[in-house]
Amino acid sequence: MTRPGSGLGQLGLWLHLRGRRTDAASLPTIPAGTGPALVVHTAPDAARAAPQIIACLTRARAGLRLLRLDAAGGADDPVVAAQLLDQARPRAVLLLGSDLPPALIAAATARRVPVILAECRLSPADLGWGLQALMRRQLLSQIEAILLTDMPSLTIARRMALPEGRLSMTGPVSEIREPLRCSETERASMAQQMNGRHAWFAACLPQAEEEAVLSAHQAALRRSHRALLIIAPADPTRMDALARDIEAQGLTVARRSEDEDFGDEIQVLLTDGPTEMGLWYRLAPVSFMGGTLSGESDAMRHPFEPAALGSAIVHGPQTGPHATEWQQLSGAQAARQVRHAEDLALAVTELTQPETIATLASNAWTVSTGGADVALRIATRVAETLERPERQPA
Repeated sequence: MTRPGSGLGQLGLWLHLRGRRTDAASLPTIPAGTGPALVVHTAPDAARAAPQIIACLTRARAGLRLLRLDAAGGADDPVVAAQLLDQARPRAVLLLGSDLPPALIAAATARRVPVILAECRLSPADLGWGLQALMRRQLLSQIEAILLTDMPSLTIARRMALPEGRLSMTGPVSEIREPLRCSETERASMAQQMNGRHAWFAACLPQAEEEAVLSAHQAALRRSHRALLIIAPADPTRMDALARDIEAQGLTVARRSEDEDFGDEIQVLLTDGPTEMGLWYRLAPVSFMGGTLSGESDAMRHPFEPAALGSAIVHGPQTGPHATEWQQLSGAQAARQVRHAEDLALAVTELTQPETIATLASNAWTVSTGGADVALRIATRVAETLERPERQPA
């Protein structure tokens, strides 16, 4: 492996910068004040994480002057990057995401301004022999601290022979979601009606997955005859037809809309659709996330909804708009993935042991609330750099 900072990497960087000189971009406004200046560059893959990190930074360092710089604003223009650093005299540059703006990094290195890279993912392509990969390794060698999101990225960084002391794995900054609310009086009343029964919840269930869920519940009933399935149909207009299909399978059903009791003789509780999700996540120890078997993205709920409320999660292979969150849950062994209807039946019957359910739910809760901790770790690392005496250019 070519070590970072090799001649070819320097050549690639020189060629890149040589072709990026333009007078089109103008300097961003430099905030007034006496606090330290921080230049922040946010890549598209870190757009959701940036607000949390910035909020932590502004709380951690009073008077902080933030200068946002992106590709459109001159981050990849050597002249603009150099002029900005000369005029703003920032204490540090913070790069969020996997993009490495060459002009900004080169200008900071020349002026001995420390660069911190966070919320970064590396790929196997970064280990290649092309000029682009060699240039990225050259740029990474100039960065003081590299805060990576996952173990594969850390492994790649080590294969690049980057100094170990500059590397750390923080995990990703996940989206923080407020737990869905419900009436505590209603929750307590329904929990009393459930009387300790094993319950599982099919959240926003599309028609394409109804058969799989009902078959899984038949299997659950063979394991535990008091098991209760709670269904929130993705389409509330399916209520009557779904109730008939449930009864056609020999299952007894109660309807939330009719305020019907659901004693031990009731095997399926049909809710009013996605209107009281916070209530059902709290009541059901296990939640199957609708849409993830069939790929119907309109039905898919955010996986951190049940995670934040202590419900163990079962899902299919389709991730829809929440691929990052499902990846985080999978990496933390915080959800059970099933491939098809038969897998779902097996998972539902297996997830009757309180210890297994508790482990999944606890891991999921940790992931769903971990974004705040990661953002704070990144902000703390940047704040420590801001407190150091200003370096003089070489």
